[in-house]
Amino acid sequence: MRLTICIVAVLIASVSAPDAAMCGETGRIKRKPPDASEAERIASEVAMNDSLLRKGDIVVTDRGFFVFRGVAADGYTFEFSPVPNPVSVPKSVR
Repeated sequence: MRLTICIVAVLIASVSAPDAAMCGETGRIKRKPPDASEAERIASEVAMNDSLLRKGDIVVTDRGFFVFRGVAADGYTFEFSPVPNPVSVPKSVR
């Protein structure tokens, strides 16, 4: 089973605004890079909308672990089921 993991640092680097000199030359609007919680949310959204997901893939998000169940009946949205974090589950339950 393939595990899909997003690296927040790469996402922050890809959405950060250009430096001040570049901003003036290109006419782009300069914006602050996202804070840590916003970057985690964006990374989670990207992971859960990955077109390469296959049934059974596990996606790690800011809200926990999810297993990809497939494309919903509408043919567009993805279906996920929550998976308990193996670190937080007591050994007697495993």
